[in-house]
Amino acid sequence: MTDTPYAPPTATETVRPVSPVVNSEFRRGPVWYIAYSALAGAFASIPWLTHLPALGLVAILAGCVIGGLIFRIRSRSWPHDPKVRHRQLLYSLIAVSFPPAGLFVLAGPNAQGFGIILLGAALGAFVACGIFVSGTRRYSMVNERLRQIETNDQSTIE
Repeated sequence: MTDTPYAPPTATETVRPVSPVVNSEFRRGPVWYIAYSALAGAFASIPWLTHLPALGLVAILAGCVIGGLIFRIRSRSWPHDPKVRHRQLLYSLIAVSFPPAGLFVLAGPNAQGFGIILLGAALGAFVACGIFVSGTRRYSMVNERLRQIETNDQSTIE
């Protein structure tokens, strides 16, 4: 290290650029794939809602699982994330418990409320299936940038 901050670095120093993007922990996960596929299933189910409403509901639920499969195919070249199973369990627990709990608060246990709560539970279960089907591969923006910086540092040293 030199005494003045304006001096250029010596050959033994490693300079890592500091940027807010590298310091943030940004990971791409399956949430948008699952949500957009469920939304596409909802739009695809519109023609069936008048004659076969059960088929319309199945299209929405299948969209959640298909979104997880699309993410799995898209991420097949990404590295495995060892911490993803714990997050998958947590997010699946949230997906299974929050929709029925929210619908219980809104609809109540009387009359058709019980059926609505069961529909929320089915939706949460299929979202959880989509989460587990998505696999353990995650793209980490932080790891990718650090890898690029290290390869650039190695090429400048040689």
